[in-house]
Amino acid sequence: MPREISDEQFQYYEGRRQVADFVESIYNDPQLNREAKSLIKRKYPNLQIPDFDLENKIDQRFAQEDKRRQDAADDERRKGEDAKFKAARDKVREDYKFTDEAMTRLEKMMVDRNIGDYEVAASYMASKEPSSSEPADYDPGRWNHQKQEGFAEIAKDPEAWGRTEIMRAIFRDQQNAKGGV
Repeated sequence: MPREISDEQFQYYEGRRQVADFVESIYNDPQLNREAKSLIKRKYPNLQIPDFDLENKIDQRFAQEDKRRQDAADDERRKGEDAKFKAARDKVREDYKFTDEAMTRLEKMMVDRNIGDYEVAASYMASKEPSSSEPADYDPGRWNHQKQEGFAEIAKDPEAWGRTEIMRAIFRDQQNAKGGV
């Protein structure tokens, strides 16, 4: 049975119909429906939109998997960088014979002067602060003659050794004078 409505009600319902037509065309458009459903979900969070909810769950799961993989890759990269850093630090420490205190000063200098390479910083620091040389096999009480080659023979009989050396020198001079060696 037909009903009669006022012109104001008709205008109201006609406006609602136009809005519904606009929203329906956007809701059913493959390029815009995800944004439309997202807006509807934002306005009415408890509203069930099965296909949109399922897509969100799948996207969320993929995002979590991507994040897990990215975190694992970042951890692996960080471990590699740490190992490289430690190797460079240990090499510089060994090559330049730096103490703990010297390494602390070196690292402070690297931060202060914005130097990112241990080798560069260590060579600069070593050139500015050369270390004193350490004497090799120094014994203040002895000259360590016994370590010299032939010392045992000299010590056993110095005069006999001297005569032998003089005779060898004379023989060499005679051979050189004759033209043969």
